Amino acid sequence: MEPAMIVLLGGVLPFGSIFIEMYFIFTSFWAYKIYYVYGFMLLVFLILMVVTVCVTIVAIYFLLNSEDYRWQWTSFWAGASCSFYVYLYCIYYFFFKTKMFGFFQTAFYFSYMGIFCVCLGILCGTFGYVGTSYFVRKIYSTVKID
Repeated sequence: MEPAMIVLLGGVLPFGSIFIEMYFIFTSFWAYKIYYVYGFMLLVFLILMVVTVCVTIVAIYFLLNSEDYRWQWTSFWAGASCSFYVYLYCIYYFFFKTKMFGFFQTAFYFSYMGIFCVCLGILCGTFGYVGTSYFVRKIYSTVKID
């Protein structure tokens, strides 16, 4: 597999694990509803991290099987690509779920969502890289060179 395809597909499952909860968080933030279920949000966050690490490990395993050993940045970007899908959902939410209009509200919304998605990408990319690094060190520590 090509690294670009791995990066694009690496974010689909992590985004799928959080997109329902994203609606409630966005509604509480942009529609001024009160959000009560912080424990469930923590659980969804933990699920996001576990799914991101597992998907990144599987993606890098396929990359290593095709004898492409440039896995470091691919593992980071595969984990971080979840934020791309979250930003696409932000665009959908803005046009179909909010009643915002005007330049100021649009700029405010997309700049805050851009900052949120960059931070989410750095977070998920870091978890993906750390998990994959541990995996790669573990599988190559058992290789015997004769």
